[in-house]
Amino acid sequence: MKVNLKFKNIFQLPAGIRSLRLLTPSIALSDISAGILVSSVAIPVGLAYANLMGVPVIIGLYACIIPVFIYALFGSSPFLMVGPDTAVSNIVGVSLTAFGLASPDQRIQGAAAIAIGVGVVSIIAGKLKLGFIANFLSRPILTGYLAGIGIQLMLSQITIVTRIYTPPGNFFEQALFFFHHLYAIHWITFSLAIVFFIFIRACIYYKPSIPAPVITVIASILLSWGFDLQQHGVVTLGKLPSGLPSFQVPSFNYPITQFIEAVIAITLISFSSGIITARSFAATIGKQVDGNKELVGFGIANIFSGLFHSFTVTGADSRTAVAINSGGKTSLVGISSAVTIALIITFFAQPLSFLPSAILSVILISTAINLIDFKTFKFLLKVSRQEAFFVLLTIIGVLWVGVLQGIIIAVFITLLHGLALSAKPRDSQLGMLPNTKELVNLHMEPTAVPVPHCIIYLFEASIVFFNENYFCNRCETILKQYKGQPIHWFILDASVMTRGDASTLYSLNQLYEALQSQNIQLVIADGHYEFRNIIHKSELINKIAGRKIYDSVEIALEEITNLSHPPMEPMTDA
Repeated sequence: MKVNLKFKNIFQLPAGIRSLRLLTPSIALSDISAGILVSSVAIPVGLAYANLMGVPVIIGLYACIIPVFIYALFGSSPFLMVGPDTAVSNIVGVSLTAFGLASPDQRIQGAAAIAIGVGVVSIIAGKLKLGFIANFLSRPILTGYLAGIGIQLMLSQITIVTRIYTPPGNFFEQALFFFHHLYAIHWITFSLAIVFFIFIRACIYYKPSIPAPVITVIASILLSWGFDLQQHGVVTLGKLPSGLPSFQVPSFNYPITQFIEAVIAITLISFSSGIITARSFAATIGKQVDGNKELVGFGIANIFSGLFHSFTVTGADSRTAVAINSGGKTSLVGISSAVTIALIITFFAQPLSFLPSAILSVILISTAINLIDFKTFKFLLKVSRQEAFFVLLTIIGVLWVGVLQGIIIAVFITLLHGLALSAKPRDSQLGMLPNTKELVNLHMEPTAVPVPHCIIYLFEASIVFFNENYFCNRCETILKQYKGQPIHWFILDASVMTRGDASTLYSLNQLYEALQSQNIQLVIADGHYEFRNIIHKSELINKIAGRKIYDSVEIALEEITNLSHPPMEPMTDA
């Protein structure tokens, strides 16, 4: 039976293909309609993200065809739309510049190579069950990182809508140069951008259902064509190639160390962003998301993206929202979206040549504003100022040292924060409510009283090398509080201790010796298998009261309080 089940799992069709079994004529019609709406949102942002990376804008539309189609078939979340992402596209663009790639063709090759690299790393990580890598960027740190990217992105695009191009440097250097050259604004381009920016933001604020980017693109094309804005100094996209992307293996002649660093960083950010999108929308429709399967799905989509002249994609929140809100049920939504865009660039590429480049910058600026999560920051200020400080620190790091290096800072801050929390976990002393046997935190329940002759100590973490000194110091402090009182038992509540190692034994032996000097017996209650196992394998088991670990504090209290006086030697089993 187990062999058959394993065989079935190996040859199980991907979730995207399985979802197509649900199709009926009415569902198919609804999904195709939803896909067309998704494509209307994907086209302007695809153009904008390609422009951001310094590759021909048609490449942004390619990123909305092949990878979307592939993920729709092989992805693990039929409801999820993939595509270009603001943060990921920004990092890819920065990486291409770091590689020294200047010409459009070089940048296309580089972006495609990165996509394949991200795809390979994602698949390997998924097969190795490394879906937890998304946790390397905690929500507060990710909030700060995305906000930093948003601020940096806004400045880079404002320079395009004003035609004040800043020299290379960090954010602060570029901002200073920009403000010193405000007199050089190209007012026609800037005025056009301001009008459409106000329109987009107004739609977002008052009527989000209006497809503002689509209307902006169409209206600006008509204005550009009708008033011949090119003659007035407004830069447009120019002639675009028509037709579908062809298969091509990109070149891989890049600095290997820089390439690997960029691929790992982009994989981390794209997966973190994509999994947050997938989980958020899955929760709204009562679905579950497997991070490891998503890694594989994203990986396959990115490999095909790179092989067809495109760049890294991940979960796309705006397009997923459109798909779900439009009644999409199956992966046919993604398929119809990809087909729609393929038809548009095949037969309607010419009108896009009139699109002002500044309009793409306006769309990106609006998207960048959405990356700055004021609500989360305000919430953190209220409940955890330390985490709010980490948000600000991450923002400054991204702006000061750059987007790519900012990832390292963000991950380092996350790990440092996690280590700091683990190094000083919460702890408490337990007592009982009057006339009951219910154990509660003495500090949180004013009416609770200590158990006579007992100290009951709860340490809310496993004892490991980075918190062993803290554990010992806390125990020493507690013993000093009860010095001179008739304490016979020190009960360690190990209910949350999941693991044990040499540091665990060292700390508990040190506690045992301190207790023996005051004629107090050490009692250990509860604890998970690994914690219990390492104690049973050591000499410590012969030193603790009862020579065993009690199943709970309550059971330990029942057994030890049956003795009128605590023995001076370790207790023996009854």
